[in-house]
Amino acid sequence: MDPSEISKDFASILSQKAIATKVEAKVKLHKGLQFRNELQTDLSEDRTILSRRFGNVTTDSMFTFEYGMKPISELLLIEDVDMATMTHFPFQTQIKYTDLSGNKCMRVITCKLEVSSEREELTNLADTELI
Repeated sequence: MDPSEISKDFASILSQKAIATKVEAKVKLHKGLQFRNELQTDLSEDRTILSRRFGNVTTDSMFTFEYGMKPISELLLIEDVDMATMTHFPFQTQIKYTDLSGNKCMRVITCKLEVSSEREELTNLADTELI
């Protein structure tokens, strides 16, 4: 960011219209995974649920997070999970918000990501702009 342009950049940000208010997002991971580089206050005790409050959002708003496998010592304590046989990991995001008409809404997005040990394949699929 150019310090001499900061007032113009700030004015540009303020001119963007909100598309929702009181926005809260909750992301749930499989119990064999955990979030990384997040504030402890935003995480559940087992680090598999991340909760964030955003307030107002625009079409340019973005929410990112980082996750990885739990340490082997923790994985061994999870009785009903055999990480060696996992083929997919489920993810769920719950977004609560108030629309511009004042309606309280919730959107739930659920997906499964395929497990792969092919580093080159994963590198080719990665969203490098996001990373």
